[in-house]
Amino acid sequence: MRAIRTRLLMGLMSGALLCTLAVTMLLYLRADHEADEQSDQRLRQLAWSLPLQSRDGWQAPPDTEPEDVFYAQAWDATGRPVHLTTVAPALPLPQPQGYATISYKGERWRVYSETIPGFQVQVSQPIAARQRLAAHMALRIAPPLLLLPPAMAIMIWVVVGSAMAPLEHLTRAVQGRTPAALQPLESGGLPPELRPIVEALNTLLVKVDGAMTAQRNFVADAAHELRSPLTALKLQLDLAERANGEGDRQQAFRKLHERLDRATHLVRQLMTLARQEQSDASPARTACDLVRIAHQVVSDHLIYADSRQIELNFTTTLTALPLMAHAEGLGVMLNNLVDNALRYTQAGGRVDVLVRTERGCPSVVVADNGPGVPKEGRERLFDRFYRPEGNQVWGSGLGLSIVKSVADAHHASLRLDTNGHSGLMVTAVFPIS
Repeated sequence: MRAIRTRLLMGLMSGALLCTLAVTMLLYLRADHEADEQSDQRLRQLAWSLPLQSRDGWQAPPDTEPEDVFYAQAWDATGRPVHLTTVAPALPLPQPQGYATISYKGERWRVYSETIPGFQVQVSQPIAARQRLAAHMALRIAPPLLLLPPAMAIMIWVVVGSAMAPLEHLTRAVQGRTPAALQPLESGGLPPELRPIVEALNTLLVKVDGAMTAQRNFVADAAHELRSPLTALKLQLDLAERANGEGDRQQAFRKLHERLDRATHLVRQLMTLARQEQSDASPARTACDLVRIAHQVVSDHLIYADSRQIELNFTTTLTALPLMAHAEGLGVMLNNLVDNALRYTQAGGRVDVLVRTERGCPSVVVADNGPGVPKEGRERLFDRFYRPEGNQVWGSGLGLSIVKSVADAHHASLRLDTNGHSGLMVTAVFPIS
């Protein structure tokens, strides 16, 4: 693609050349008109200045310029020729009074005829001579116009270069940035045309800085969280190797499998969270049924709930609750809500999943009767790797962070409340599609 300066120069120069040609044509037409008026005036003056009473032979004075040649003819009242120039053509005579343009032997002529007392006078000039005179006049004006295009080219190049200096300055400012230098660009002193670009770049830099900061924090948190289970795995493996009897070895391996399950769960949660936060763009939304998705999630967790001796219920008065959403994201969110509720509810407890509408908006509620979370600690439940103090249930601290990420992507609101006197109730309300 050509540079903007080159395209501007070519476009403006093309326009300047077209204008120059148009002006040259107008000058020629104007010169032709002026030549016609001057030549017509000279025809009339010459007709009245002929020495008609002279008895001596007469001829027009010699002309040095071919375009200044005029031909004169005069006849007396009887039609006898009185004055004829030596080169006068035998034009058809007499012509009508005044000016006329005629064709004679393949050539066009301008003729002036006048009746002077006792004489008929006719003065003529070839049209070609007039055209040569107009061309000569135009050529005398043309040289200054020929200097105009190169002068305009230089002026355009300088002006365009000066006008594009702020853009080049902005380019150098962006090129000089490093991944660590993402502070906003200065917009002061820039032309109004560049300010929207700078504002858009600053918005992008803020987003990139936020994304990189989140990535760095995520990597640092993940490395910190993975270090503990990996260290525990190493220690448990050492214990299994040093076990004395078969019973001790089996118990050590059971502990090893448990810790592997925890590490696998943590890695799976980290991957899910990374997938949810890989971009700020909203997920592609399609027509979904919240009732069907919630029912499927509950069905998938029934075996796990039975193994924990927890009653898992699904309640709704609706046959379907359509909404525009990312079906996979909704499944991930509900899976984590139900998994968290089952994980932190004691044996013999109960978890309820309710799909309903709240002020006309689709909503889903996951409530348990577990130990719950103190009100002062609920605000941090959506933070990564946060786990309330005194909690003995193993987990990664990422479940509700994933729920928050999916909810934000769908512009849904999350509300944490106590479920009666104990337990935790999480309500997600989606905007009307």
